[in-house]
Amino acid sequence: MSDDAILYEKDGPVARVILNRPERRNALTDPMFTQIVEAYHRAEKDDDVKVIELMGKGDTFCVGFDLRDPDLFYEGADVGENNVRDGIYALRFRTEVMRDMMFVLKPTIARVHRHCIGAGLFLTLVADFAIASDNTVFGFPESRYGDAGGVWCFPFVVMQCGLKRARELLMTGRKFSAQEAERFNFINHAVPMEKLDDEVGELIHALCSLPRDSLAFAKSFQHEIYGTLGIPSFFLPHYTIHPLALQIKRKPDEFDFRETIREKGLKGGIEERNKRFSGRYWNW
Repeated sequence: MSDDAILYEKDGPVARVILNRPERRNALTDPMFTQIVEAYHRAEKDDDVKVIELMGKGDTFCVGFDLRDPDLFYEGADVGENNVRDGIYALRFRTEVMRDMMFVLKPTIARVHRHCIGAGLFLTLVADFAIASDNTVFGFPESRYGDAGGVWCFPFVVMQCGLKRARELLMTGRKFSAQEAERFNFINHAVPMEKLDDEVGELIHALCSLPRDSLAFAKSFQHEIYGTLGIPSFFLPHYTIHPLALQIKRKPDEFDFRETIREKGLKGGIEERNKRFSGRYWNW
């Protein structure tokens, strides 16, 4: 992966953080998470910047984690091969970067188009605002790898769209439309693709009209409210529970995505997954 997988551009009071792997549909890696946080902190320290815009280069926002290496995808948290400590140490990194994105002291806007899947949707969850093109496909597909929806973002999804809807989206892993994402409160607005930049621009203009101190106070006050609601603790299950969840045993007739990749390669693993998960809820 090149060092320019994340781009940083400044346009007056706006800092644009750009996912720059269009050839991989902006599939994410851990170094990219580090670069995103570094870019956010760079914008945070620049007094000329009032708003941070997160976007994807090319024809899609983000399709989630890069699945080409199953060990990297699982963040080395195979406690069967290593130990619980290794899993906790490795997964804590992802917890910390997601938390840092949420707690940046300048407003963040996710500009979303075409695909917003898995880890890409996590980026949207921790943004202050999100605006999407109306042809965007959303989804939490982890269950299609045999994980049954036991992911760190469950409490965030519950908070935004309610318990029963959260179960449906995370345990079935079904895809959903931009119109549903707006109704479920994952995004602020769904607009035609040709109007996406204008809609984001209007929100940027509204935010940039406010005083710098007012924006900083508003964000810090919101973070205080997060604390009273217990939101910071939502990040903890990712590195405390996930390493143990990876020890779930699969019987011969149950699907194991990682082992299937090892046996058949990524393309074969995806083909096997798509055969296994069919029907209205699973259909992608």
